[in-house]
Amino acid sequence: MRIRHHSGARPGRSARDAALPAVPALAALLACLWGIRRGSMWQDEATTYVVAGRPLPDLWHTLGNVDAVHGCYYLLLHPLLRLVGDTVPAEVAIRIPSVLATAVAASGVAAIGRRLVSAPAGLYAGLVYGTAPAVVAYGQEGRSYALVGAAVVEATRLLTRALEDPARTRRWIWYAVAVAVACLLNLFAALALVAHAATVSIAARGRTARDEVTGENAGVPDGPRRWGVPLRWAGASACALLAVLPLAWIAFGQRDQVSWLERPGWPEVRALVARFAGSGLSLAATVVLVLLGLTLGLAPGLAPGPAPGLGDRRANAVGLVAVAVPLAVLPPALLIAVSRIHPFYQDRYVLFSMAGLALLTGAGLARAVKLVPGPAPDRSPNQSPNQSTGRSPGRSPGGWRGWWRIAPRAAAAVALPVLLLAASLPDQAAVRRIDSRPDDPAAAARVVGSGRRPGDAVLFLPSIRRLVAEAYPASFDGVRDAAIRAGGAESGTLAGRELPAADLVAALGAAPRVWVVSRPHPAPADLASARDTAKRDLLREGYRKERAFRVLGYTVRLYTRLSP
Repeated sequence: MRIRHHSGARPGRSARDAALPAVPALAALLACLWGIRRGSMWQDEATTYVVAGRPLPDLWHTLGNVDAVHGCYYLLLHPLLRLVGDTVPAEVAIRIPSVLATAVAASGVAAIGRRLVSAPAGLYAGLVYGTAPAVVAYGQEGRSYALVGAAVVEATRLLTRALEDPARTRRWIWYAVAVAVACLLNLFAALALVAHAATVSIAARGRTARDEVTGENAGVPDGPRRWGVPLRWAGASACALLAVLPLAWIAFGQRDQVSWLERPGWPEVRALVARFAGSGLSLAATVVLVLLGLTLGLAPGLAPGPAPGLGDRRANAVGLVAVAVPLAVLPPALLIAVSRIHPFYQDRYVLFSMAGLALLTGAGLARAVKLVPGPAPDRSPNQSPNQSTGRSPGRSPGGWRGWWRIAPRAAAAVALPVLLLAASLPDQAAVRRIDSRPDDPAAAARVVGSGRRPGDAVLFLPSIRRLVAEAYPASFDGVRDAAIRAGGAESGTLAGRELPAADLVAALGAAPRVWVVSRPHPAPADLASARDTAKRDLLREGYRKERAFRVLGYTVRLYTRLSP
């Protein structure tokens, strides 16, 4: 059955509604650009900058050994880094794709909200997503998670379109492409399919029940009628996963990269809620608005339905709750449950679940505005403009009194989202500070750069701390890396390969001073290798600790050679 577009919607209004997603996109762009530089990139971002900036043969070699799960993201970022070179600060350059992706995702959330509920609900949902502190934090980060969020949002939008007319194969093809892109950017995006499966199941049951009541599709056998939509979705999802299978196979062989993760418990669950929904006043406001969004369909005159211009699609469109609740709840819940058995949990892996929360919050805002007293409708849909009021069609009802009746609702439409944003201002400020990230490699590099002398050497404990020097090489000019055997690009590793422990004495030679870059309190297991043990023995036996500099996430120590 082909869906017909509604012919009675006003073209001007429909055009305005269609342009609404641009507003959240602009808001997200501004939110992510505010404070984007921060003066440093933390270790994961340093990894992005170092690996994505390597020549393509070296980059490909690296991905064969480590970090293949982020390979597609590095390949996307590579031409940008080559293009901008040193004309844009490295911290900004690696974050530009995340900024743009967040704007695209906010626009997509708005489009979904408009499709499922109304134009105001879509506008609010897009604004909530694009300015949420958790979303902005990753929109200002040179990692793949903002791009994954945009791809999952687009896949969700395409799913809602496919469910309106499941017989249109092209829609399922585009849905499969979006899912594949999301999973290629990060394999944990496959968790979104669990949410989509729930949405499809709810939609299929609703369609079957509706057909039984209306008698539509009565000639279609029960099997195809009941299972047609789920099978189409399953086929599209299977195609997407097959496209990702080679990457999954390589990444599985590199799974030791996440061996440091721990099993999540209630503290992690509480942290996830605070991260996504806020804390204090912000959390209370979000809870109230989500509850309003959940009950949207129960209030007279406020039932979910498409924005003007979407027409008869309403009969087949899936509802807001069926889309938003699974997306907000199921991926985090499943990841936490699986991580109780084998640790994989990080909240950034399910950042895309913020889209479901934003849709519910946006719908709640739209309903809250509707609850504010406003003008009563002048006429029923079946009356002509003059039947109910007796006024000419172009005349404002009640003159100034009509404007006063409109004013409270108009004020609420602006004030409520502004108040919600104001409640999040402490979190907004927090995610833009340096200490919102685990470490500050730039500060560690500045310590060495400001105190170096000719003949100085440097050691990294363990070798992965060499990323500080790879990300900020200018600060280490003239400082000899005593333990290096082959650099990261040459060896196809993140931070290079080091000399055997037996060769470190000769490699360090008679260096008068040695800089040591490490964590403030490294775990014993992190320094248990023969190489790191040999480094510490050399320093203890031949050098005296002169000074120690503490910066965020690092301690830089300066050792001077003992007199013979």
